[in-house]
Amino acid sequence: MGSVHWLDYTLSLAMIRRRLFAGGWGEQTLLDRFAPTLELGARPCPLAIAWSPVTTAQGGFLVRDGTFTSPTAGLPDAASRGHVRALLPRRERSMQPRPMYVSLASSGEEGFAVRTRLFGPMVEQSGMGVLLLENPLYGLRRPPGQRGSAIHTVSDHMLMNLGMLEECLCLLETLAQEGHTRLGVTGFSMGGSMAALAAALSPRPIAAAIFSAGRSAVYAFTTGLLSRSIDFERLGRGEGGTTGARSRLARLFATADLDRHAVPRSPDAAVIIGARRDGYVDPGEVQRLHELWKGSEVRWLDTGHVGTVLQHAGALRRAALDAMERLRRTAPA
Repeated sequence: MGSVHWLDYTLSLAMIRRRLFAGGWGEQTLLDRFAPTLELGARPCPLAIAWSPVTTAQGGFLVRDGTFTSPTAGLPDAASRGHVRALLPRRERSMQPRPMYVSLASSGEEGFAVRTRLFGPMVEQSGMGVLLLENPLYGLRRPPGQRGSAIHTVSDHMLMNLGMLEECLCLLETLAQEGHTRLGVTGFSMGGSMAALAAALSPRPIAAAIFSAGRSAVYAFTTGLLSRSIDFERLGRGEGGTTGARSRLARLFATADLDRHAVPRSPDAAVIIGARRDGYVDPGEVQRLHELWKGSEVRWLDTGHVGTVLQHAGALRRAALDAMERLRRTAPA
């Protein structure tokens, strides 16, 4: 697709000290939950969200925070309490029925600031809402002793991904029970991968705005620039060295490959954004996701992973708006 963008190399150098999985593989019983395929339990159930009584204005939209008890078993105590932030049109102070997205965070993204800046203008202009989820083990849900967003073990990371997925599906069910008839999922990078998986596993037709994520995340963790931050020397103990560690990590992350799961109920309502010079996500995997989800649309940006968010926020908002409009045409309420 092209040479890797210089911004991606710069970020990888800045993040190389953030050693992922310095604690090793973690709990084998947790890892066993992801092999050989990722499977969820019963149909997602709505969550009882305790909303803050305070709704604050931020620019041309409203912000409201809420908490809930996570449906994911095995999370640390600090992570079992989920945190969400609703971005709502300023002219309406309640959660009235409207098109709603659930937005998932990218790797290392703690808090709501980045996604609030990204989606706030869309909420203000379109009248739709966005529900931002704080990832388990990040930010307000970070367990004691964890340094920032550097997940300590592989099993912790997999548990975080499972929590993102289950909570996303339950939040979609919650919004549906509240009367929101058009729903969607969105995310960038890791958030995009989990959003795509949620779209595939959702029992409902939903819109999907997938940014810088593809059919598989294996490349990102074993070959791409993110892999520079992974402590493969630590993981290689007992695995035949770093090569064996990369092979085992690839097998674990392959459980979430999209070609191992069903196609979304409305693949026509998916808009996928890829970066031609991405050093973190293989552009080929983005193309393969588009080909797997027949009827989806792929849009290419001439930038890298970092530049997708820093330089093309407008293109991401347009993709989200268009995906929701495609859902309206293909699966009317």
